[in-house]
Amino acid sequence: MAYICCGNLYAKDGRPNILLFTIDACRPDHFGCYGYSRKLTPNIDRLAGEGALFTNAFSQSAWTTPGMISIFTSLHPFAHKVESRGDSLDSQIPTLPEVLKENGYAVPVLPRFVDIPNYWNLGFDVLEKGKFQGKEGEDLLELLHAYKEKRPFFIWYHYHELHLPYDSPDLQSRGIAEGEGKKPVIESEGISLIKTKPVIKHDSVVFTGEDKSRAVALYDGQLVSLDEYVGKLIKKLKEWELYENTIIIITSDHGEELFEHGFVGHASTSLNAKLYDEMIRIPLIIVWPKKISHKRIDAYAQQIDIMPTILDILDIPTNTQPEGRSLLPLIEDDQSDWSATIYCETIMGGYQSTEELRNIRLRCIRTEEWKLIAKNSNEFDRYELYNLINDPGEKENVIGKYPDIAIGLKEKLFARIGYGKFSEKE
Repeated sequence: MAYICCGNLYAKDGRPNILLFTIDACRPDHFGCYGYSRKLTPNIDRLAGEGALFTNAFSQSAWTTPGMISIFTSLHPFAHKVESRGDSLDSQIPTLPEVLKENGYAVPVLPRFVDIPNYWNLGFDVLEKGKFQGKEGEDLLELLHAYKEKRPFFIWYHYHELHLPYDSPDLQSRGIAEGEGKKPVIESEGISLIKTKPVIKHDSVVFTGEDKSRAVALYDGQLVSLDEYVGKLIKKLKEWELYENTIIIITSDHGEELFEHGFVGHASTSLNAKLYDEMIRIPLIIVWPKKISHKRIDAYAQQIDIMPTILDILDIPTNTQPEGRSLLPLIEDDQSDWSATIYCETIMGGYQSTEELRNIRLRCIRTEEWKLIAKNSNEFDRYELYNLINDPGEKENVIGKYPDIAIGLKEKLFARIGYGKFSEKE
């Protein structure tokens, strides 16, 4: 099946560069352009005001690898099968870098992003180790400078500084807390862990109300650093005359819990995966100053839609079998008859999973009104059902009140992923 190519954005006089900027553990609701009251992200907000801002974008997983591979293949985790540590993509599966390379794009990647088996066989040209060794973000600027004359290029960069530990400059996070009328407190065990540990096992520490407020301030302090970097990045792109004809995509691998359901982090940091919206809702901003005007798009988008969207904008047909679809019609104002069902899947401990945790799968199916979460292993099957209209925070499991809805969603979920018959056990 070929991608449907609208073609009207394609620059016949020279294909645009593409910069895919993914942010680890990023919550869109903490950006000003998504409505956050603290207004910590003026540079990102300004960028979103120039391009397409998708307000309902979702990850395909609750940790990094499955979501990123979904971006590069337009396949769900249950289809691309890169679902745990040590998995590698089947080399026969076409990828975005491969297709772009076949169509004349340079596809360099920094070695540190593809140095584990999970990121093998993606089709990037891996650069020589030691060539670009700047600190976080600086290596991207070095790479862009090196390739600014080698156009067109596709560059992927994964920004890691929002991930635990939340070690934003202390004065910065304290200033955020004080701005909310909260005085700094003596550092507790919980805050010490949040500031120093990349993994905090679920329920290994009890957080107080003050801890929770402080943790949010620490996370937000890192957002300030991210936004300052984005401002610097855009300034350099303009200075190097790359900005006008570069498609810039800002998105994330997954979201992050900040105590909405009792803890902090995500699958790989807590070893207790969840698929509530704070975990799977991600930012998606697509900017191409030369061609795309500002639009705020409320229709559902997913990671699997990114590859077909890029190829559609470039008018590059392919015979691959994408599970996502191009978002270009939405960008071009055609939102008629657009609906989406979101499927997500994760193992319980993400990258840190033991064999026991790898055998437990957490899956969800999400529509505009309902979300069913299924937790399945060889020993048990458990389900949660939420009415997202009445309960957007997913606090009340109503599976007992709406058994017919639950059964219908179970059938649809397991038919889609090829899991077989579902269990009636709760």
